[in-house]
Amino acid sequence: MHYGSGCSYPKPDIPKKMTEDLNNSNEKNPATKQDVKSYEKIAAANDTTMTKSKINPILLALNLITLVGIIILFILYFTGKGSKNNAISGAIEKANKGAISVAFVNNDSILSNYELVKKMRADLQAKGKRLEGEVAAKQQAFEKDAAYFQEQVKKKAISDQSAQEIYGQLQQNQQKIYELRDKYAAELQQSEMDMNVALIDSVMNFLKRYNDKYKFDYILGFTKGGNILYANDTLDVTKDVIKELNAAYLKKHGEN
Repeated sequence: MHYGSGCSYPKPDIPKKMTEDLNNSNEKNPATKQDVKSYEKIAAANDTTMTKSKINPILLALNLITLVGIIILFILYFTGKGSKNNAISGAIEKANKGAISVAFVNNDSILSNYELVKKMRADLQAKGKRLEGEVAAKQQAFEKDAAYFQEQVKKKAISDQSAQEIYGQLQQNQQKIYELRDKYAAELQQSEMDMNVALIDSVMNFLKRYNDKYKFDYILGFTKGGNILYANDTLDVTKDVIKELNAAYLKKHGEN
C-alpha cells in the first residue's frame, strides 16, 4: 500500500553570465549413523565372544538389553521427527476434508474506499504543497537577488571586491535552498512510510477482531498483478470489511 506525494522542487541556479562577468555437507541424519555404528561394534564383539568361548548367558542378556536400547532410540528419534510435521499433516487432512476456510479482501478497494486512507492522503498532499510553497518562495527570492546582482555587475555599479562577496553569499543561499529541498523531500517520504505503517496496523488489527466472529483460517490480500492469480468471488469479503472499517473509523473520529 503506497501513496505518492507528487511533489517536486525546481532547482534554482545562478545565471552563467553572472559567473562569466565575475571570473571569466553434511549428511542429513548423523545421529542415526552413529547409532548404527554402535550397533555394529556390539555385534562384532558378540561374534568374537562366541567364537572364542562358549556363550555366556549374562553377556548375552547385556547385549540384548543394549540392542533393545538402540531400537528404542531409533523409535524415539523418528517419532520426534514425525511430530514436527503434525501441523502440516493436520493442515493437509483439514484441506482434504474441505474444512479450511479462506476469505480475501481487495487491497485496491480498501485504498480507494477506506476513510482513514482518504484522510491520510489528504494530509500528505497538504503537507507536500506547504513544503513545496516554502521552497518555491525561497527560490523566487533567490532568483530576484541574483537578477539584481547581475544587473549591478553589468552596470559596474559595484566594486570587484563587493561583487565577489555578494556572489559568495548568493552561492551560500543557493546551497541552502538545495539542502532545504532535500530535507523536505526526505520528510515527506518518512511521513508517507509512517502513514503506510499506520494503515497496515489499522487493517491488521481490525481483521483480528473481524475474524473473532467468522473464524477464517486465512484472510488473504488480493492485488491485481500480485501473487494471487485467481480467487473465487464467493470468498470476497471486501465490501463487508470496508463497511465495518469505516463504521469503526467514523465512530472513533466522527464524520469530519
